[in-house]
Amino acid sequence: MLIFEQTLVMLLLLIAGVISAKAGVMDGETTRRFTSFNLLIPQSCMILGSILGADLDLSVGRVFGVLGTGFLMYAILVAVGMLVPLLYRCKPTDRGIYSFMTIFGNVGFMGIPVAKALFGDAAGLYAALLNIPFNLLAYTFGIALLSSKGNKEHINWRLLLNVPLIVSALCIVLLCFHVKLGGPLGRAVDMLGDMILPSSMVIIGASLGQQKLKDVFGDWHVYAFAPMRLVVVPIILWAVMHLFVKDSVFLGTMVLQGAMPVAAFATMLSIEYGGNVQMASKTVFVTTVLSVVTIPLVVGLLPL
Repeated sequence: MLIFEQTLVMLLLLIAGVISAKAGVMDGETTRRFTSFNLLIPQSCMILGSILGADLDLSVGRVFGVLGTGFLMYAILVAVGMLVPLLYRCKPTDRGIYSFMTIFGNVGFMGIPVAKALFGDAAGLYAALLNIPFNLLAYTFGIALLSSKGNKEHINWRLLLNVPLIVSALCIVLLCFHVKLGGPLGRAVDMLGDMILPSSMVIIGASLGQQKLKDVFGDWHVYAFAPMRLVVVPIILWAVMHLFVKDSVFLGTMVLQGAMPVAAFATMLSIEYGGNVQMASKTVFVTTVLSVVTIPLVVGLLPL
């Protein structure tokens, strides 16, 4: 029920974006500028709030143990993500977006609240900590994937030094000193971070609204890719990580992160850095809808 409600909220926000595009309120330039703001302020505040606002009861050693395991988890996802374009025989210009969508799921907007609801408060903390390797990788390797256009010569390496990456690295340092956000600053950061979900879904909706309806629902490539992101990826994660992780809550959290739909900011980063915006928007939409069925299926069938 939680997954259904979370998905319904996201779809309603997405519809608001579609209406805005159809009404002419948000065109391509408006969407691009709104995306730049979203990545600069709300995204950075969400990273700060989810990590430094959490009720951390873990030792520094345990924190870095979780982070290390998280980097291992994403190393597996990267390996899978690099094979997927070959499996689907993608054209060179689409290889980056397919790899990106395979590696990066919606672990922030859906992953944290769903993990906490299914596995308890500890899972919510683990999910928040796993956002650090997620963001460090997404804002370096992820941007390189989207901006490469299938050719390493087209990668603009200057794009990799960005505010969300710096904030993620800063969070690791502040964690060592048990720094927490509170008071007016903490509330302001939380409020700005809370903007990321509605604003990102409006951006995705606006991107969909600029496409023809038959192009959104009639692209078989999206439906062919969805089982890979929603079912195959979490199964692969479980098959490898259960050999190393004996904490069932931590293992369940990682598998759940792998079962999330395509990350909502795949669309925003594609707009910002030149990825395939149409494919990203359609796949975020379709995988989000299908995740209502696939997440309970994966969590229920795998021995966690």
